[in-house]
Amino acid sequence: MSGIFGKMRLSSLMTLAVCATVALTVALQLALVNHFAVRQAREEAQLRLQQLSWQMRDSLNRVIEQATRDTRLLAELPQVRYSSDADATRAVLESLQRSFPDYAWIGIADLDGKVVASTGRMLEGANVGKRPWFTAGMRGVVATDYHPALLLEKILPRKPDPWRFVDASGPIVDAGGKPVAVLGLHLSWEWARSHARTLLTPALREYGAEIFVIRDDGTVMLGPAPLVETKVHTASLRLAQQGQTGALREVWPDGRAYLTGYSQTGDMRDPAAPRWTVLVRQTEGRALAGAEDLKQRMLGWSALLALALAGAAALMARHLVRPMAKLREAIEGITAATRSGKEPPPIPPVDGFLETQILSRTMRELVHSEVAHRKALLAMNERLELAVAERTAELQALLLRDVLTGLPNRRALLAALPEAMSRARRVGRPCALLFLDMDGFKAVNDNHGHEEGDELLRQFGERLAQGVRKTDMVARLAGDEFVVVLEMLTDALHAEDTAHKLLERLKEAYVLRSATVTVGASIGIALHLPEDPADVDAWLARADHAMYAVKRTGKNGIALAAEV
Repeated sequence: MSGIFGKMRLSSLMTLAVCATVALTVALQLALVNHFAVRQAREEAQLRLQQLSWQMRDSLNRVIEQATRDTRLLAELPQVRYSSDADATRAVLESLQRSFPDYAWIGIADLDGKVVASTGRMLEGANVGKRPWFTAGMRGVVATDYHPALLLEKILPRKPDPWRFVDASGPIVDAGGKPVAVLGLHLSWEWARSHARTLLTPALREYGAEIFVIRDDGTVMLGPAPLVETKVHTASLRLAQQGQTGALREVWPDGRAYLTGYSQTGDMRDPAAPRWTVLVRQTEGRALAGAEDLKQRMLGWSALLALALAGAAALMARHLVRPMAKLREAIEGITAATRSGKEPPPIPPVDGFLETQILSRTMRELVHSEVAHRKALLAMNERLELAVAERTAELQALLLRDVLTGLPNRRALLAALPEAMSRARRVGRPCALLFLDMDGFKAVNDNHGHEEGDELLRQFGERLAQGVRKTDMVARLAGDEFVVVLEMLTDALHAEDTAHKLLERLKEAYVLRSATVTVGASIGIALHLPEDPADVDAWLARADHAMYAVKRTGKNGIALAAEV
C-alpha cells in the first residue's frame, strides 16, 4: 500500500472504512425512500385532495338542484299560483324558509318587478325588475350565479362574513300557462362556507389544506379570506373548466408549490346550472411532511450509528494491532541482529495470536473462512430480498383494496377496466359498467352515526359481491358510490336484468347494531361493445350520467346510458 493510505494507521483506516460504509448505506436508503415513500405519499395526497374536490362538487350540485327543485314545487302550489292574498302567500314562503334556513330571502314579484310578497315582508313594494334573478326567472327555472347582496345587505342581520347569494328563480304561470309573476329564492352562501369547514377536518386544516370555489371568470367565491372575490389563474382551474377532473402539482401566484385536486360543478346537459370550479390545495411541503420526517429520522439515526461504529472500530483496531506490533518489533529485532552479525534474540511469545507461529496455515484458514462468510452473506441477502419482495407485494395489494369494505378501490378499478375492454374485443362479447349510488345513506349517517353508516357500507358491498358472478368485479369508488363490472354479456338486456336483480337484493332490510334500516340505490348502466373505442373515462362518465339521470327522476331505479 502506498500514498496517503500507506502512511495511515490500521485503526484510522478501519474507522474511515466504517464511516464510508455507513454513509453509502444511508445514501442508498434515502434514495429508496425518495423513490418509493415520497412518490407514494404524493399519490395518496393527490388522491385525498381529488376526493375532497369531488365531495365539495357533489354537495354544491345537490344544493343547487334542491334550490331549483324547490322553485318548481313552490311555483306549482295553489297557495302561490292562484292566491291573491299576500298574507297567505307569505305564510307559505316563510314555511319553506323555516324548513330550510339557508334560504335568506324568498319573494314573489309581479311582471313589473314589484315585490308583492316575501319572507319577513323584506323588500315588499320594492322594484327588482332589473335584478338578474328576475329577468332570468321570466324565461324559466334557473340558478343565478354567485353575487353580493345589494338590496338586502342593509336589511338582513349583520354577520361576520358578508352576505352573498346564489339565486334560484322561475315563472309563476296561470291556468292558461301565461306568466303572471316571478318567484325568487336567495340561497345564502353561508351553506357553502359551512360545508367547506365540515369537509376539512382539523387535521387537514392543520396541514394547510384549503378549499376553493371559483366562478367561470376566475373569481374566487370561497377560499382563504385574502383571495375571496379576487381572480386567480392556475393550471388546475384551466383543466377543470375544460371538464376534466384529477389532481396535479402546480405553482400558485404566491410562488409556492401546491398539490391541487380539481373538478367542476354542474351538468353538461343543463346549461342553466352554474359552472363552478372546485379546487382543494395543500402545500407540497405539508402534504409530503411524513416522508420528509422519515428521511430526517433516518439521517439522525444513521449519524448516531456512524459515530458508534467508528468508536467501536477504533477500539477493535487497536486491540488487533497490538499483537501484530509486538510481532513486528520482534521481527525487526531479529533482522537488525542478523545484519550486525549478532545472535538473533528469540521471538517472545505474543499473547492472543497462535496464528503468528503458523502463519501460512492460518492464512489458508482465513481464506476458507472468507469464502464461507461470503456464501452465508449471499444466502442471507437472498432471503432478505425475498422478504422485501413479499412485503412489497403485500403493500401493493393493500393499495388496491378499500380499507372499509375490503372491495377493490378506484385504483384497482381503473387498472381493471382496460383489461375488461380488451377481453370484450377479443371474445366479441360486450361488457357493462353499473354505477351505483346509495339512496338514503346520508339519513342513516345522520340518524345512527358514522359507525352504523360504515357497517351499512360494508353490508351493501357484500350484497353487491354476492349478487354477481365470481368473474365480475365489484369496486367502491368513494363515499356511497360503487361500480360493478359485468363481462361476457349477451346484450344490454343481460346487464339490465342483472341490475334489476341487484336492485331487489339491495332493497332488503339491513340489520345494523342499533337499528334495522332500508335503503335503495340509483344505478346507471353503460354498455361497452367489442367495437367501441377503449376510452375508460368516457365509459365511466356515461355510467355516471346515467346514474344521475335516475337521481333526477326519483332515485331507486335503473337507467341505461346511450351508446357511443
